[in-house]
Amino acid sequence: MRLTRSSLIALVFLAGCVVGGASSRLAVPKANAANVQRWDYFCLGYNGMDAREMTDRAKKAGTEGWEMVAAGTPNTVLWCFKRPM
Repeated sequence: MRLTRSSLIALVFLAGCVVGGASSRLAVPKANAANVQRWDYFCLGYNGMDAREMTDRAKKAGTEGWEMVAAGTPNTVLWCFKRPM
């Protein structure tokens, strides 16, 4: 079977319509400022505390809904936490 030029163009057009219609369902919806999650943060630094005291404070933060998101550099002991506002 030999396709004419107009048949080939029609076939490509239909394929494009099918792909375009399917891809529109895969699009990410626009962000709505009202639905954006906001976070509260706090950091816990060494400040002369021993390891046990820092661990106890970190455990207490966890029971209050805080999640550790960052730890300090090799020269600084700093633990940062976040939780939903």
